Amino acid sequence: MHLVEFAFAKPQDAPVLSGDVVLAALWSAAGPDDGVEHIRLHMSRAGARGAAFLLASDGESAVRQCRAVCRRALGISTALRDWRLV
Repeated sequence: MHLVEFAFAKPQDAPVLSGDVVLAALWSAAGPDDGVEHIRLHMSRAGARGAAFLLASDGESAVRQCRAVCRRALGISTALRDWRLV
């Protein structure tokens, strides 16, 4: 199991979202092959910071899997429109 940190930046004029909205987008984007076991999230006025626990063969694969899930979440969630992975 690997721990991967991630952060989302929101547009300055976008409303602050509840963590439940962002978590729902992440879980919706995570598939069985992504190895996501658990996600922790902290919301702020600037966006969100999180940590994902993933099953992966190595740290590099875990980072790649986490980034893929984050990008898919940003792509499928209308609430996260114009947010970006940093």
